[in-house]
Amino acid sequence: MTSIRNRPTAVPPAASSRTQAPAAQPARTNQVTQVSRADVLNRAELARVRSTQPPAAPVAGAWRGGPNTEVGRAIQTMRARLQDVNITIKGDTPSSLFDRAILDNKHVTNAQILEMSKVKLEQLATDPKDRAKVLEKVPNARELPVHQFTVAMLSAVTGIDRAALSEACPDLGLTGAPGTPLLYAAKTERMQRSTALHDFTDYMRGAGVKGMNKAVWGVENRILSAIVSAAGGGRY
Repeated sequence: MTSIRNRPTAVPPAASSRTQAPAAQPARTNQVTQVSRADVLNRAELARVRSTQPPAAPVAGAWRGGPNTEVGRAIQTMRARLQDVNITIKGDTPSSLFDRAILDNKHVTNAQILEMSKVKLEQLATDPKDRAKVLEKVPNARELPVHQFTVAMLSAVTGIDRAALSEACPDLGLTGAPGTPLLYAAKTERMQRSTALHDFTDYMRGAGVKGMNKAVWGVENRILSAIVSAAGGGRY
């Protein structure tokens, strides 16, 4: 009999392509691994930088109300008006003293802040006769840094022009009061800073904003609060 041999089965061409396809996989895996490592390193570096940065300082008075509230808008305006004032007395600028003693003072109410923002020049102006007495005793009163420091604080809160306020109140920043034997320019920075803040609160009291002396000094009376101020007391 004639034997019939089975022909060898041909290997389909697709088989070779199937066996070769996985060869590209390691390259893709390496790329993914490199990207993942870079991402991990970037995140670790970002975390390290954040951990070494000091925490952002809280904005003075922010706890009183957000920027969309009436008091929040008033505070933003007041603080913005002080940004160009670089006078420093006893380590404080008008801005830092205002922030600490008024805006962050829990004894000062939001109602008082809003009331202060509406005070007019005529409510603060010194009597013309007293202005003459001030300039007779202290001729350079308006040129003193403590005067300009005090004017800057009051101007920031009320919106009154600084030059107009200085003209109307040359006694701002002077220790004592017009019409009394006690009126002078303090020599020490501690007393100058104390006088500036007391003039701020007492002039506001005189303008009709009740309770400002008590909020900062613990007593409302003008003379008693001045004594507390001179002694280095206060509630801020």
